[in-house]
Amino acid sequence: MAGLQRAAQKHLNCMNRNLHNGISELAEASRQRLADAKALLNVDRWRGTMYMGGYAVECLLKTKLMHIYNCQNLHALEDLLRQRSILPTHRTVFTHQLEDLLRLTPGYNRLIRNHEMLSLFNKVNQWTPNWRYTSKPTNRREATEFITSIERFIRWINNNL
Repeated sequence: MAGLQRAAQKHLNCMNRNLHNGISELAEASRQRLADAKALLNVDRWRGTMYMGGYAVECLLKTKLMHIYNCQNLHALEDLLRQRSILPTHRTVFTHQLEDLLRLTPGYNRLIRNHEMLSLFNKVNQWTPNWRYTSKPTNRREATEFITSIERFIRWINNNL
């Protein structure tokens, strides 16, 4: 029975990766997650603001990678990056790690040479999807600063990638 359950879970994981991984879906998801973050900020849902803001960046980075490498979905992107030996076998484009995604872009070296933007990225890169599980309190100031950093970094992505 355990083998059957593992096979079923593997199938579900594969199905989930096939959902919403195209370029237009992720581009729109990025815009919507940023709007969600701002809406949550307006109703004093600080951690939710920060959580959604991080997803806006993740979706935008994946969208930009698909544009850069002329791929229509994340599966094609991952295959191409592996063929070109850009993506190591122990990494995936289906990650939530913002720095891993950013390193796949030609703009990464430009970012690390720009101390102001690197500092900004380091703030944004504190994001983790695990924030959905935390009850650790935050406040308006922290959430506002984080979403402002997100918006500035999104502008940098749009202008540099």
